[in-house]
Amino acid sequence: MPNKIVLDSCVFCKLFLQENDRQQAIDLITALTENNYDVIVPSLFLYEVLSIAKISGFATSKAYELIVEFQKTQLQVVELDKRCIEKTIEICETGHAKSGFPSFYDASYHALAINNDCYFVTADKRHFNKTLQLGNIVLLSDWETVL
Repeated sequence: MPNKIVLDSCVFCKLFLQENDRQQAIDLITALTENNYDVIVPSLFLYEVLSIAKISGFATSKAYELIVEFQKTQLQVVELDKRCIEKTIEICETGHAKSGFPSFYDASYHALAINNDCYFVTADKRHFNKTLQLGNIVLLSDWETVL
């Protein structure tokens, strides 16, 4: 696979949230930088990160600065094209009424990874469990297996 990765907003937010797996997110982003990986995310990434910052009490201006700094090196924010939206819809239709269906938001990240032949790194175990069979996905705790 190419030196690309799709990074879930929940993983990026661990840079400013005090969560148990925060160090894993820091180590991942450090490794992405050191290994010159392109990090691609859908445009909704910006809104998700800023929303999480606001809800958590972290200054949204500082969260925005983190995003801007990361854009100067690795981060590429992209609009989803027709092919990616179609894949997103397909992913959303997987699942089961009892266990639930993947959200459009999570599926858009995953579709971006599938269409770019790279991995989607997430800390969202529910999405991971619902879509593991589709491939191109890894949990934050296992990120070293794909770099």
